[in-house]
Amino acid sequence: MEKIICSFNELNPIQLYDLLKLRQDVFIIEQNCIYQDFDGYDEKAFHFLIYDNNELVAYSRIFSPDVKYKSETSIGRIIVSKTKRGGTLGKILIQDSINYCFSNYPENTIRIEAQAELRSY
Repeated sequence: MEKIICSFNELNPIQLYDLLKLRQDVFIIEQNCIYQDFDGYDEKAFHFLIYDNNELVAYSRIFSPDVKYKSETSIGRIIVSKTKRGGTLGKILIQDSINYCFSNYPENTIRIEAQAELRSY
């Protein structure tokens, strides 16, 4: 597995395509949730990508404090591809995302954005 955390400007075209496709496949097609994915925040986020054999299998979007919420970092757009669910990849993705926030913003709380039915996770 290859883990990458980078800013929007550091994403290469293939990584950008991969993350947008995974978000569309899961949130819009699989979950039948019609919404505006291009929300103007991608350029302000850090993008955490996990690849397995050159396939993007997990993703989250991380924000510095005060970008979306006053004095809070936040993690959203949390995805594990359908083919990789049921194992430990989701826990790894969330834990590594949280660790990134704690390492870079130790004084700030973390808000995790999720659909209502997933918040107890």
